[in-house]
Formats: sequence, C-alpha cells, structure tokens
Amino acid sequence: MATPPQEMEQQIGLESRHVTAQLQDGVLHLTLDRADKLNALTKAMYEDLTRAVEHAAGNTAVRALLFSGKGRAWCAGNDIGDFLNADPSSREGGKLSPAMILVHALMALDKPTVVAVHGNATGIGTTLLMHCDLVIAADNARFKTAFIDLGLVPEASSSLLLPMLIGRQNAARLLMAGDTLSTEDAERCGLIAYRTQPDALEADAMALAQKLASKSPTAMAMTKQLMRHGHDALKAQIEKESVMFADRMFSEETRAIFAGFLKGSEQ
Repeated sequence: MATPPQEMEQQIGLESRHVTAQLQDGVLHLTLDRADKLNALTKAMYEDLTRAVEHAAGNTAVRALLFSGKGRAWCAGNDIGDFLNADPSSREGGKLSPAMILVHALMALDKPTVVAVHGNATGIGTTLLMHCDLVIAADNARFKTAFIDLGLVPEASSSLLLPMLIGRQNAARLLMAGDTLSTEDAERCGLIAYRTQPDALEADAMALAQKLASKSPTAMAMTKQLMRHGHDALKAQIEKESVMFADRMFSEETRAIFAGFLKGSEQ
C-alpha cells in the first residue's frame, strides 16, 4: 500500500517545497528535491526533515525511513547563502542550529534509517550519515566534509564519531586535510555499508529499506536502543561543536570565504 506524495506531505506538514515524501510498504521515503543546488540544505529543508522524522516516530504505519536526493547529488551540504545570511542571535548561548535539531531527532528515533548516496556528499551530507543506520552508496559517490576549507569546525559530533568509526587517520583526512573519499575508500573504512551501481541505487536502497521494514518493529526498536552508546557524550560534543561552529561562522575570515564561494559559484 502506498500513500500518495501530496497526502503524505500534508500529513507531515512539509513547507520548503524542496523535500518530498511518500509512504510505501512501511517505508517513508524522503527525497531532497533541490537538484539545481545539488540538494544543498536550507533552514526550511532541515525543519521539514525534522518534522518528517518526528512524524515517523509517532506513526505506526512507518516502519523504516529512506533518504535520497534528486539530480546529480545526494547532498552538497548546508546552503552557503543561508550561512552568510544567518542571524547571529539565532546561535547565541549555544543554541542548536536547525541542522543539529534534525540530528537530535535522528538520534532519538527507534526506527531504522537508510540513506542512498550518489554524487556529492558534502558537509552535513557526510556527517548526517553517521546518525543513520545503513548507508548504500553508488560508485560515483564522493564524501567530503569541507569544514576546514570554509574556515569552519566539525559538527554533528563528527569530531568524536569519525575517529571512532573510521579511525583517526581517515578522520583527519576528512576533517583536517579536507580530502575527498571515494566510495571505495568509504566502504573500506566503514563509513558506508553497501556499494552499488548508480543506475541500481534507487531500487537497491528501497529493497534494503523494505527489508528492514519487514522485521519485527518491537525487536528493531529494542535493537536500536541496545546499539546506542555514549549518547550523553555525543550530545555534549554537539553542544561544544555548536559553540565553536557559530563563533567561526560569524567570524570575518569565514564570512569572507563564504562570500568568495558564492561569487565563484555565480561565475
């Protein structure tokens, strides 16, 4: 059984027009639909995704979530224009950004999540993967955190999780050297679970999500709860990163980098 996208989007209350939703066979499929900007995320898109995750948490018809992106890329990170136009007061006193509110919602979710990655996975397009359960990537996927190149620091507890998950050297490649990891690199170091061909990604990702949705929802929820370790440490690291991230985001150096990035993208 499938719930038509328009009906599902109304139930969730999606507002950005850049996130679509469809429920089919227990899988809530959320698609980033801003292909002209490589699915760079805006404040409104984060808020839509958070609404969708919270909706899924309370909807027994949803037994798994699948995230994907339209166009040439899964997600090119945070929209730089949003960064440049952000109000400093919105981050005073360690207030969490819309992106980190989404991360907290994912951390609390007791239902399985799958991400289908193709093309660019930049910034939060990479760090968000660590808060989902299974990542399947096409052979053309490329993973880059990019924070250091923008004069920023890590977020989403990636400064804690990446060294734990993929080792300090690989974490330093992403967070300090600003390297880009291929799909082969990402599979080798454990950042992703599965690889597939680009033209098979959509079908393979949906099959994986449906496989998870077919399992006992109670056992699945309990398994996710048992697999959670150190959440207090993760939340504390997110708070620490958020203070430093905001400090860097509103610094003259970083704002000049943002402006240069936007100017270059317009040429």
